[in-house]
Amino acid sequence: MFDPSVFELSLEQQFEVCRIQKEAQDMSHEETMEMLLKITHLLMVKDNLIRDLTRQVL
Repeated sequence: MFDPSVFELSLEQQFEVCRIQKEAQDMSHEETMEMLLKITHLLMVKDNLIRDLTRQVL
C-alpha cells in the first residue's frame, strides 16, 4: 500500500510551482496555451516512459 505522503510535493517542488505560477501571470493567453500544450506533451511522454519501464520490470 502506498504512503499518502509520497504524493505530496517536496519543498523544492512547491517553490517551483510558485515560480511557474508567477511566470504564467505575466504571459499572454497565447503563451500560456503554448506552455500548457508543451507540459501536456511532456506528461504524456513521462506516462509512456513509466509504462514501458513497468512492463520491463514485470
